[in-house]
Amino acid sequence: MSSSPPPFPSLSPETPLSASLWQRLRGYWVEAPNPNPLVDQSLARAYIVDTRDTPLSAAMTAAVFWGLFLVLTGDRGTLVWAVLVHAMQWNMHRHLHRVDPQAIDAASAARTRRRLELRMLFPGLVWALAPWLFFPHGDLAYILLMYFFVSGTTGVIIAALAQWWLAAMCFGVPVFLSLALRLVLEPGSVPVIMGCLAVSQLLASLHYARKQNRLIVRSIENGFENARLAEALSSQLDHVARMAAQRARIFAAANHDLRQPMHALAIFVDALDTRSAPSADNLRFMRDSVDALRGSIDALLDIAQLDGGVAPVRLEPLRLDALFQSLDGRFAALADAKGLALRIRPTEAVVRADARMLARVLGNLVDNAIKYTPEGTVFVLARRVQRPANGVPAWRIEVRDSGVGIEAQHREHVFEEFFQVDNPGRDRSRGLGLGLSLVAGMAQVMGSRIEVRSAPARGSTFSLVLEEASAPQEAPETEVPAGPAGSGSDPTTSAIRILVLDDEQPVREAMRSLLAGWGHEVALAANPREALQHGGVFDLMLSDLRLGSGLSGLAAAQALQAVGKARNVVILTGETAHANRVEVERAGYALIYKPADARALHGAIAASRSG
Repeated sequence: MSSSPPPFPSLSPETPLSASLWQRLRGYWVEAPNPNPLVDQSLARAYIVDTRDTPLSAAMTAAVFWGLFLVLTGDRGTLVWAVLVHAMQWNMHRHLHRVDPQAIDAASAARTRRRLELRMLFPGLVWALAPWLFFPHGDLAYILLMYFFVSGTTGVIIAALAQWWLAAMCFGVPVFLSLALRLVLEPGSVPVIMGCLAVSQLLASLHYARKQNRLIVRSIENGFENARLAEALSSQLDHVARMAAQRARIFAAANHDLRQPMHALAIFVDALDTRSAPSADNLRFMRDSVDALRGSIDALLDIAQLDGGVAPVRLEPLRLDALFQSLDGRFAALADAKGLALRIRPTEAVVRADARMLARVLGNLVDNAIKYTPEGTVFVLARRVQRPANGVPAWRIEVRDSGVGIEAQHREHVFEEFFQVDNPGRDRSRGLGLGLSLVAGMAQVMGSRIEVRSAPARGSTFSLVLEEASAPQEAPETEVPAGPAGSGSDPTTSAIRILVLDDEQPVREAMRSLLAGWGHEVALAANPREALQHGGVFDLMLSDLRLGSGLSGLAAAQALQAVGKARNVVILTGETAHANRVEVERAGYALIYKPADARALHGAIAASRSG
């Protein structure tokens, strides 16, 4: 049987119950500075403005009070109290008019407000002296008159000062307690009862004043919160408007950049003559059109992933020297063909970065530098940051060129999608205008930003700062985007069996034509039932993510692999949602986005051979 708690718990702060009770009482009666300093600032300013003329009306009330008792009782103590109360009110009046409410700043508002409200202790003490300076002893009628006058006036003032809780306490508590004590000391039961009523009236007045205080303070807090939300909403609406305008520019430019290669491709297809093979030039132009379409779509996908915050990123120690060597291998011939000197300084730097993203960032910067440099040098280097902003050792990677430079009015626009300084006609040979936008987004994902210094006819320097990292035990392989897929690969080596699972017949036939042309044995299926009708085991299954009639290509691939129909699976999809990537990766399969290029398919075939 549990023991009952003690009837009167100790009020010492040592016990949890009394500590909790103490905290509740303290939280109710003691007002701490508001978490929002603007609330204290608003209350402090309102105190000055609203109470500035109060001493004048209080002086009239006090004059009626002491004048009435001087006439009724003839007690000269009323004159002493009159001098005290009017001197105090004059001092309050002067002080309130000297303080400029607009000079109260948010940082010191709580302290200023507390100091202003504590000054109400002086009028409280002066009014508390009234029952002791001219109390009408033995005359119950006059005692009642003093009680009702003092308690009524004090109750009204407490209610008026409710939003300034400390001021209400400083005035009300001394007056009521002084009046109650004086009544209790007066002989007779009626004054004692009146003294008890004064104490109860004090508690009731403070209780309702505290409720009113919290209501007022909460309304002020809500006002600031509403203003903050309105400002945030306005900012978001402005951001949405800017994004809408930006997206409108993107889609207007993308409309042109997508339609141009589609138009060229359609003409080449219409020009095909079934009686003769297409010329090598026509095939090359058709390939270029397809590559242009793929480049535009891939760039738009990268932008969507960066904007949505779902771009996959893996920050790890990365040796810059290996990346610099790969840049030299990729761009040396391009620079030499244009008569430029590509100089890449060897470095010992190891930075914390995503290898794939940093390779694309520097590749874009070097490609732009070569593109916009008619003659001279493109220089790539890394140098240690002497005074890093956050104190963490870091390296600055720079791509310098001696090219045409960028005018000041264009520098802030070069990172916008589809913006090119001197390409208003959207000449595709000059690029899509997406490179620097992607570079800026990828740098931000890696915790950095692209800085640019440039002057017309004097060249440009693009740079980013990355944190230094400890050297890895083995330099990780840097994934460097390869050039356009060509016919130089040898896809016919070690021919394999491939199953293509796709509900679109044109896609299936196109895949058969391509893969069979590479020497592989290809089987086609529109659904899992057709796939099961093919005999034997396939080395590789290429499955669309979404099949007809709502079937899941991923689930179908898993089921077919589970029954031993395919050793390896690669999922193809035209859907770019991040959830799809996560779903496929969770299943342990590779993912290729449509339109799939030959290089990605070669990689999938090579992986199936090794697997």
